[in-house]
Amino acid sequence: MEITSETGSNRSATMMVHLLGRCNLTCQHCYMEGAPARRERLPLTWVLGAIDECAQLGVASLYLSGGEPLLYPGLDKLLHMARARELDTTLCTNATLVTARRALRFHELGAKVNVSIDGDAEFHDRFRNLPGAFAAAERGLQRLVAARVPVTVIMTISQANARLLPAVAQWALEAGVTQLRVQPLLGLGRGLAISNSRLDTQSLDRLLLQLTDLANIYGPRGMKCNLVGASRSFLLKHPCGAYVRNGAGCHRRVAQEIRKLVIREDGTIFPEVTNLSRDFAIGTIHDGPLQPLIERYFQDGYVGFDQLCRTTYSEVIPTWNSEFVPWDELVAARSHAWRRLPLARTSSAAPALFSRCGSTCEAQPSA
Repeated sequence: MEITSETGSNRSATMMVHLLGRCNLTCQHCYMEGAPARRERLPLTWVLGAIDECAQLGVASLYLSGGEPLLYPGLDKLLHMARARELDTTLCTNATLVTARRALRFHELGAKVNVSIDGDAEFHDRFRNLPGAFAAAERGLQRLVAARVPVTVIMTISQANARLLPAVAQWALEAGVTQLRVQPLLGLGRGLAISNSRLDTQSLDRLLLQLTDLANIYGPRGMKCNLVGASRSFLLKHPCGAYVRNGAGCHRRVAQEIRKLVIREDGTIFPEVTNLSRDFAIGTIHDGPLQPLIERYFQDGYVGFDQLCRTTYSEVIPTWNSEFVPWDELVAARSHAWRRLPLARTSSAAPALFSRCGSTCEAQPSA
């Protein structure tokens, strides 16, 4: 069993682009609060430019999300550009709008697809606030598999549907899914309204054991099973997994780093965590290309993000009583009530890539 990060990649930087706020569903748990009435949408020319910068920035993985990305008018052009730049590209969708033609196009352009499924038809439709949502998603998923598109099912889990996990795993295997990833319900966005149904720490630890069993059962049959989140034992050993960099004290000898760049549907650009307070934003799409924004952030803004992560780590991780740690959610929640210390401007120029190696060893947070 493995606990993986949201992106599932530790080898290179990732860019996650929320193309628009509009969605054809109003799911109860949506941390992005996507809805049919939302009108935010990133300009196509800017997103194409950001994808064109990926090689320069060290980005190898691209996630296109929303809202519902299949409602974005320029999606095909983005996939073309991503393919031309040899990016490992994943679409995050509810799959209800996937046609056979679109599925074939995704295959031709080398895209993978993450599909959100939260239980059987009765639960999924209720959770997604639309009768027939499960049937439409199932048809879309079948079209993707038939077109030989690699599909990962993402299941948001809470007290309300935890009992359905074995059935969803069996359904996913029979549907031809390559991976099942379980996301504990986040207390963010619309998920705040149902946060009383989140799993407690004991239930999360039992979930880890259950997923270990499912991974042993389904792994040999071609379907991985894992949990979206972080392992406390890993974070204790490697604080850089919690965005706490220690220069020579880090196993990768990194003092400053952004491994994941998040571009929100309103144009705000964040380091690492989707739902951060805008106090920690790198900038907006209106400020120009990504490269100079990131360089400026390493000089002027990164220290504030580092303070947030370092303080959260030292106050939370040592006494956390579960092996599963919803780290991004913890950082996001704290960011909205955070008072930053005065920022210290650095005099040296920032690197072209996302990381800066340190020549001195900073003190590791107490563990």
